[in-house]
Amino acid sequence: MIIGLDIDDVIFKTSEALKTILDECEDEEILSHKLDIMRGDAINSKVGQFLKDHGVPAMKKAKPMENVTESIKKLREQSNKIILITARGNITFPGSEKVTIETLRENEIEYDAIIYNSKDKVEDCRKNNVNLFVDDSPKNCLEVQQKLKIPVIGFESDITREELIRNNIRSVSTWINLLELINQICSKKDNIEMER
Repeated sequence: MIIGLDIDDVIFKTSEALKTILDECEDEEILSHKLDIMRGDAINSKVGQFLKDHGVPAMKKAKPMENVTESIKKLREQSNKIILITARGNITFPGSEKVTIETLRENEIEYDAIIYNSKDKVEDCRKNNVNLFVDDSPKNCLEVQQKLKIPVIGFESDITREELIRNNIRSVSTWINLLELINQICSKKDNIEMER
């Protein structure tokens, strides 16, 4: 199976790192868009500039999710291919590709490929024959699920949990639960293919 994984708030706690940067900010206009910033949504030019200025430092600062390294290792041992599909990239966040490679290496996170600067996760999943997709963004989850008809799992954070649930997107809040759910989906898929 080819599994597509988002990076921010799926592999690394990026919104948490952005929150610590925002906690030191005194600009009321920026603070009024705190949730948008933590989601990585550049809803206006000032927020976009804030993300451009503080995105890469947040990426460097972001801690990995608990059990992510071991879980991805297990998935690859089960012959799954891991493709990271991320909006990170040097076009929007200069220097982010180098930081991404470094933090993945430092945390021993295995992968088979990285798609940077993803503006259309549906198309990137299609081009790379992704069979299962994991993202924290309810919008990305819904689009991939509706357009590609593949299993999608939302990775919950404090800022996405309610929207994932409201949209009936199957979701988890830990990598232990994610690994279990992926294994359930894989075993159902295997059983369906064996019945044919």
